[in-house]
Amino acid sequence: EKEKIVAAITDSPKPPPERITLTLPVLNAARMVVFVATGESKAAVLKRILEADEENPLPAARVQPRSGQLRWFLDESAAKELTIPVEKHSVL
Repeated sequence: EKEKIVAAITDSPKPPPERITLTLPVLNAARMVVFVATGESKAAVLKRILEADEENPLPAARVQPRSGQLRWFLDESAAKELTIPVEKHSVL
């Protein structure tokens, strides 16, 4: 979707199957976009999103704010396959 602000999803393969989502034009116009991912089950897909150079990338890889910031918050399990530099912080 390149024109709408929100899109209705009626057949998502992941729960919930029906939802409303912000579109890429809105996310890429934001001042700040934050993704949070946890768990080992996210490691492979995060590697694809953050490191792969795919011809048809996953939607999250297309989020690139034009004049804003993009931040990823990952736990160690989710980040375990990444080879790019990762800033680590400890949580008390």
